[in-house]
Amino acid sequence: MLAAVSQAADATEQAHNRIATKEQPFTLKLGQSRVIYDPESEGATLTIMNVQDYPMLVKSEVLNEDRKSAAPFVVSPPLFRLDGQQQSRVRIVRTGGDFAKDRETLQWLCVSGIPPQADDEWAKKNGKAVKPSQATINVQVSVSSCIKLLVRPSSIKGSPTDMASSLKWQRQGIWLKVTNPTPFYMNLQSISVGGQSVNGLDYIPPQGERKFTLPKGASGKVEWHLITDFGGSSRPYTGTLQ
Repeated sequence: MLAAVSQAADATEQAHNRIATKEQPFTLKLGQSRVIYDPESEGATLTIMNVQDYPMLVKSEVLNEDRKSAAPFVVSPPLFRLDGQQQSRVRIVRTGGDFAKDRETLQWLCVSGIPPQADDEWAKKNGKAVKPSQATINVQVSVSSCIKLLVRPSSIKGSPTDMASSLKWQRQGIWLKVTNPTPFYMNLQSISVGGQSVNGLDYIPPQGERKFTLPKGASGKVEWHLITDFGGSSRPYTGTLQ
């Protein structure tokens, strides 16, 4: 009886050993961290790279600032296959919408890598589905990446870095209030007050304001960096905490 139980346990263990767990991330690399869109232009482009060794479907769409409702843009192609270690480009074109002419408008360009379903023709190799050499639990992880699509009318001259020194800083109890009097979205990379870093950063809309939690005991000079139009870090700016 004990020998039979032992043999059964060994068989179960061997079966488990023959089952491999494999995670397949369906994530894509984007060629830039934001798209600056002139509403009077004929469109903008974005490079998309599949850094994995297997194909996936690429789905792209533009959403409003709430990231829920569709924005008046079309992405072409909206859905396509991208082989492993390959790249392609999509084109973003405005289809309508009434955008402000005196400030930027924020939309989101979202790109998702989609794994194949069972028997999907596009995922087959040489017309046949690829079968693993052993029992495999395949965990497929679809990842969506959203970057800012900033609609910037031609009436706005310069860039956010040209006006970043215009930000106004004010202490309100435990809060650090920042006011943005410019027509640009200010995308903050870092803020420090008296050398102490401020956490939980967010962008500041044009003609808008945000509040961040002040570090305990922080006082003195405010220093900040922006994320530039090219996704890099700006020079440091300094101001007085009022």
